[in-house]
Amino acid sequence: MMSTAATSQSDQNDPQYPPGGITDGPGADELLRFLERWAGRLAPESDPPEPIPETPAGRSSVFLLFLKLLPWLSIAGFIASMFVDIGDYWQTSFYLPWRADPVSMDGMLRMLTVTGLVGYGTNWLAIKMLFYPRKKRPLLGQGLIPSRKDHIVMRLGIQISKEIINSELILEQIRKSGLITHHRHKLTKSLRNMFSDPEFQQDITGLTEHYVNHLIRSPQFQDRIKDFIKSLDFDNMGLIEGGLLRMYKLISGNEDMTAKLQEVVENLTFRMQPFEKRLMDFLHQLPDQLEDQGHVVENYALGAIVFMIEQVNVQRVIVDNLQRFDEARLEQLLWKSTSDQLQYIQYLGCFLGIIGGFFIWLPLESLTITLLAGSLVWGLDVLIIRLRAGRSNSRPDTQSAS
Repeated sequence: MMSTAATSQSDQNDPQYPPGGITDGPGADELLRFLERWAGRLAPESDPPEPIPETPAGRSSVFLLFLKLLPWLSIAGFIASMFVDIGDYWQTSFYLPWRADPVSMDGMLRMLTVTGLVGYGTNWLAIKMLFYPRKKRPLLGQGLIPSRKDHIVMRLGIQISKEIINSELILEQIRKSGLITHHRHKLTKSLRNMFSDPEFQQDITGLTEHYVNHLIRSPQFQDRIKDFIKSLDFDNMGLIEGGLLRMYKLISGNEDMTAKLQEVVENLTFRMQPFEKRLMDFLHQLPDQLEDQGHVVENYALGAIVFMIEQVNVQRVIVDNLQRFDEARLEQLLWKSTSDQLQYIQYLGCFLGIIGGFFIWLPLESLTITLLAGSLVWGLDVLIIRLRAGRSNSRPDTQSAS
């Protein structure tokens, strides 16, 4: 309640609230101390992040190991072909039923190894030309990716912001995950625990009392009250008020009423104790009200998230970050993402080059065998896909029947 310093000696000696309306302003120290102590407890504990599955490391298949050996075997075969030939040890020609002339094997080793090395070398060179030279050179030029870095970065930013990270996808993920509902429940639980803490109740009561007293002792507030008192017409008050006023003047020796009221105003002190129960009841009802109006709270929270997301230019963020990458870092990023696939392409060139050598040696037969083998592989691939699709379709029927 509000009382005068004259009626309460303890109020006059209160170190928190200087008498006579003298105040240095409420400041922010009390509020900052309060927030520093309780804001961390109010925030619900965050759940441990779901583990992101690691990218499976590239498995070294037998075929890849074979492909990696081929360039070395081709080099060894090419070196050997400069000193020896197959004809030195075996018959160098043979007959095929559909050919009238014999098929010669002279120089076949060198031909196959050379075409294999050419296939490997061209693929290796093509991959290196993606990244090197990093800086533009007078004759060699510049690698494809460094020379087109700005264009690549811009296209990446556009595609990522359209297909991977955009406000619609983020909001859809938030809705599906039930993240807002989950954290609303956790916030409500944190509020209940905090409002039930006696230390918090003591702190919030003291904080309220502190700032109300600073308010009523501020010069602006007291000036407005004094102006109101001066505007009162004590001589024309009602019967009851006038009688009480005359009785007071008689007791006080006809003292000026306006000056006395102004003195009372200057020494007003607010005590929170009579209002503590009402404040605590309100605080304890607040979590229940949040639960009852949960959908409204969630809509406001979602609206705030939508607003913040729409203020962020995702494409600009991606482009700005990628543009900070120098050529070496950009190369490392792309190489880590595609190293397994680029290795397959690089070493597969040697294998395809050797097959190309067979086309040079026996064009018709090589073409026929390649078409038959390719058709067989394609047919088996289609058959396996259909078998797997049939099994996956039969499983729901089996489960529903059971």
